[in-house]
Amino acid sequence: MFGRSLVCTACRASARGAVRLQPKRSHATKTPEPAGSFGKSVKRLTEINSVYAPKGFDDLESTDLAAYWDTIPPNAQDLAYADKVFKRSRHSPVKLFSAAKFRTIPFDSNEPEVAFIGRSNVGKSSIINALTESKICYTSKHPGKTTEMNAFGIGGTKGGESKIVLLDMPGYGKASRREWGIEIMKYLQQRKQLRRTYLLIDSLHGLKDTDKEILSLFRQYGISHQIILSKIDRILAPRLNKGIKEFTEKKREVRISKLNQLKKIMETMRPIVQPIGVSAGPGSLGEMLGCTTVAKLSPPSQNCLGISSIRWSILQATGLTGDIKSEEFKSPTLSSSEPHNDTTTPEFTFDK
Repeated sequence: MFGRSLVCTACRASARGAVRLQPKRSHATKTPEPAGSFGKSVKRLTEINSVYAPKGFDDLESTDLAAYWDTIPPNAQDLAYADKVFKRSRHSPVKLFSAAKFRTIPFDSNEPEVAFIGRSNVGKSSIINALTESKICYTSKHPGKTTEMNAFGIGGTKGGESKIVLLDMPGYGKASRREWGIEIMKYLQQRKQLRRTYLLIDSLHGLKDTDKEILSLFRQYGISHQIILSKIDRILAPRLNKGIKEFTEKKREVRISKLNQLKKIMETMRPIVQPIGVSAGPGSLGEMLGCTTVAKLSPPSQNCLGISSIRWSILQATGLTGDIKSEEFKSPTLSSSEPHNDTTTPEFTFDK
């Protein structure tokens, strides 16, 4: 029953011949493309690749690493001018003073000042070193090493005063002290030469409770401030640890998806740093800058990513976006060199 079929040899041969005569069929029938469509497909693919292809460090624009909601982004000429002002020389940067107490800070200076504040080990000193193309600030992996308010002059010439003063503040949080917070708040509230305070936020860890408390005090006392996201290499690199070294030294390019991730972080922070309907005072400036001190542009620039935009922001804050050699800076608010009464100074505990 289950043996070989009882079909004669002639019938089998006839069946095989019929199979050979049938035309072969392909598994997939393709519709031929109309004339000229191949070129259009290649062009479309090229356009897609150009949009999503990684960007090299030297091809990044100011808007790639920053968000400009209410301000105009700097162009290449603006950034080049800012780099020129901050260019290192024999007379720039210079250390002007260190002060543990607000009352010991010199009050007879006319130079505009900007201050850098943030949690311990967020990268304040490293950013000032990158801004000044020097190692004028001591840096450490251990938090709490900056114990005084340190001032550095920028843009000085032979026999002349500095044009801008950068203040490196002790950090709050781990390894911090309560008295640091009291003296720093005195400076931020009463210093007439202060033009803007830059609050540094770790891009990977985001806003902490102490950061939000500082932002609340800024709004309450009308202190002009702006947010800088530090250590953005930890966001832009494909992987942490060994991936960062490969990202900064070998590949030297950023994926578009990583740039979009950075922008998303900034957009998430915006409602917190610029709260709507809060009557306590003005929020942060309508731009957020990102930077890293471990990824640099190619020679001869060697600027760290995002540093030129911070330099331009400082020039805007101090009113020196024009030719700073044309006239000496003189603030209309510096009619008195005496400090204000300290009794209204808010307390902020730096040891949280």
